Amino acid sequence: MSKITKGRKAAYYTGMALIALGFILFISTFISVASHINDPLSFIDGRGTPPFANSVIGIILIIIGSVVMSIGARGPAGSGLLLDPKKAREDLKPFSEAKGEMINDVISNIDAVDRIVKSSEAKEVIKIKCRNCGALNDEDAKFCKNCGREL
Repeated sequence: MSKITKGRKAAYYTGMALIALGFILFISTFISVASHINDPLSFIDGRGTPPFANSVIGIILIIIGSVVMSIGARGPAGSGLLLDPKKAREDLKPFSEAKGEMINDVISNIDAVDRIVKSSEAKEVIKIKCRNCGALNDEDAKFCKNCGREL
């Protein structure tokens, strides 16, 4: 299975940190306003910073963090930053392989249920071996349930 590069992981976690920081700044606005409820003019006469500046900066950080996190998760081409279909397929390969494995788990559970039902009928099952990965597939399958290649 393809590995995600350290740079993409760093971008993903940096984006996550920016989102968290933006959320904290956004929430701090409400805490700041609530703490000055007895003296609402304290922001106007210069004794404090305007609380809504933090909320705007927080929202901007959340947006930037979401974009950076998306690029880290899907890669530059997979997230749509670069318009290169071949590179996008390469960027998304770890995820498509992981999804293929999850689908295989579900299919294997379905096959197990089918085998229990079919065992009572004692019917012969013919399987076709995939040329690419060697997995056994049903006789009428058009694509391999393991790697997805055409049979």
